[in-house]
Amino acid sequence: MIPLLFISTTPKELPKTSATFRVFLTLLLLLSINIQLFSQIEKPPNPKLQQQQQTQSEEQLAINYYRNQQFEQAAALFKPLFEQKRTQYLYMYYLNCLLELNDLKEAEKVIKKQRREYPQNYRYLIDQAYVYEKTGNEKKAQKLFEELMSNLPNERNSIMTIASSLQTRGYSNLAVLVYKKARQNPDMQYAFNMEIANVYMFSGDYEKVFDSYLDQLETNPEDIQRIRNQLQSILRMDVDDNLSDEFRKKLLTRAQANTESEALAEMLLWYSIQVKDFPMALRQAKSIDKRFGFREEAVMELAEIAFQNRQFEIAGEAYNYIREKKDGSPYYLESTTGFFRSQVQSAELNPATTSGEYQKLLKQGDSFLKELGINSQTIEIERLLAHIQAFRLNQSQEAIDRLSQVIELKGFKPDQTAMLKLELADIWLINGQIWEATLLYSQVESDMKNEPLGHEAKLKNARVFYYAGEFGWAQAKLDILKSATSKLISNDAIDLSLFIEDILEEDTLGLTLRKFAGADLSAYQQHYDSAMILLQKIESTFPGEVALPYVMYKKAEWLSQQQHFLAADSLYTQFIERYPEHIKADNALYQQGELRRSALNDTDGALSCYLKLMTNYPESLFAGESRIRYRTLREENLP
Repeated sequence: MIPLLFISTTPKELPKTSATFRVFLTLLLLLSINIQLFSQIEKPPNPKLQQQQQTQSEEQLAINYYRNQQFEQAAALFKPLFEQKRTQYLYMYYLNCLLELNDLKEAEKVIKKQRREYPQNYRYLIDQAYVYEKTGNEKKAQKLFEELMSNLPNERNSIMTIASSLQTRGYSNLAVLVYKKARQNPDMQYAFNMEIANVYMFSGDYEKVFDSYLDQLETNPEDIQRIRNQLQSILRMDVDDNLSDEFRKKLLTRAQANTESEALAEMLLWYSIQVKDFPMALRQAKSIDKRFGFREEAVMELAEIAFQNRQFEIAGEAYNYIREKKDGSPYYLESTTGFFRSQVQSAELNPATTSGEYQKLLKQGDSFLKELGINSQTIEIERLLAHIQAFRLNQSQEAIDRLSQVIELKGFKPDQTAMLKLELADIWLINGQIWEATLLYSQVESDMKNEPLGHEAKLKNARVFYYAGEFGWAQAKLDILKSATSKLISNDAIDLSLFIEDILEEDTLGLTLRKFAGADLSAYQQHYDSAMILLQKIESTFPGEVALPYVMYKKAEWLSQQQHFLAADSLYTQFIERYPEHIKADNALYQQGELRRSALNDTDGALSCYLKLMTNYPESLFAGESRIRYRTLREENLP
């Protein structure tokens, strides 16, 4: 290239330069042209590189033919490639082509040549036996397999390669025999249980898969997590619970036969939690703690898992087991709080809980605080006591005073203070102090931004705007919460948002929605008569197709909360029959099941609700809980 300096020089400027410089410039220009000419002359071809590129191209074309099941074309290309470069990779492709084309004579010829060249590679022996079988030479095939079994190597990886080759050709039984014979070799010192399990899994024999896993667990308890990982994969694809039930039987039999095996006991506990059989899990957790000692952490973990799955009675029993150890346990404070929290939630879940039972809970909680004091581990008890006072015993002012005093105390974590503020805001709202409530919700939103408590505060604030008729503000907050990390908060936000949209679409003036908002606020404040009057006005004034299902659903819900159980049950039945496709149909089924189970003592009716929910609404948030309820209730009532 010519430097820009020389290109930009004008003809008028050239005369000013010296003759020497002009000569230099000319030479430089000629040199630049020559360099460009030489650079454009192609380099001589590299035959080796060309050959390599051609081979790669032919190999790729052959593979494409193979993938498209054009085996004749693939074989024609693979043959010279394999003869030129006898790699295992090309052998596999070429042999498979021949087998697909049923060219067994050529296949046998290729295999024998490989066996002569690589006599120690057992893959070729297995391939030869396979071809013999394909040609009807069973005796020759059997002879080769006998040769294989009598000359197994002493090396673990070689055994696994042989078994894998047998599996590939469909000889699963022989693969298992290879593993079993190899583990009898005193030089091997390896049981191959996990490898045998994989062979059985490949052939779909899950009973033997489970036997192999349990064999491994008993001989190598340190492999428990590895076995759990494998079992989790199997249980995930077990749609009808057949595999789960089979594993349960085998595990129980082993655990009962070998009561000293801590690994089997641990596996039984883990399995019970996986299938959400919490009564069995609790029995097992307590048994492990008593038999092997110092396992309180596992019991506490189970209690929390049961609580998160709304199995409050089981959670309470697990916490109480630790609590009753008192000074003998480092978890006494934590278990006491967990026990009381479970007791309260269990009472709230049961629509038949009386005010007298809530009075007992209030006394119990106060006695716990008197014993343990108010600290970071018992502050949850204080919040629950305020909740009982305000929402169950009509003692709102006492609840406000209780929470206000605790919030003033120092030394609590930010999330604990936020939790108290949320409860206080709820109580302000039940008292009709709507703006005091939204102020506290907003504080928690700001203090706990991007945290679950912050999202909960935002959802509660959205409800306040909904109650106040500020539907645009409510929707703006709900739109943000639709992608919240908590599935429960996200679903509640979507639920309320869709309700607002549905009602406004039917009545664009928003008159129906304002009545719904007023009814919902009255029900929240436990003014059920006012709430029902507003629902009746909607029913008589705006009997739209969208509004009426919501009217019926809310009536059933509020009748249940007032302990009018038979009337609520009747309305739930009507709702489910008339609106099986409605967004609230699964909610109605679950609530009716709970109503029949806990308040009406109608076991068969409850089972029917749970089964229908699992069958017709498998994607529902309540499907998992219904499965647990169904299993527990059915087992409790077996003859």
